Amino acid sequence: MRSMQKVEVVIKFIKHIVWGLIWEGVLALIIGLLIFIFPSLLGMLVGLLLVISAIYLFVMAYRINKLSSFKLEI
Repeated sequence: MRSMQKVEVVIKFIKHIVWGLIWEGVLALIIGLLIFIFPSLLGMLVGLLLVISAIYLFVMAYRINKLSSFKLEI
């Protein structure tokens, strides 16, 4: 019964990664389109994308560290 709970944690973790990557892709697409429309804002938009991506990576690193440490009783 305990192994089913651990499988659920892994599946939940993978869902978080997938949704995070989808949102980061959507954000990159929107910023890319804005750069084509407003080329003068290139520096600001690229900086915004990098800051948001860095925050996302820190959050995912925290979640990976939190969810990857579990004990298995044999």
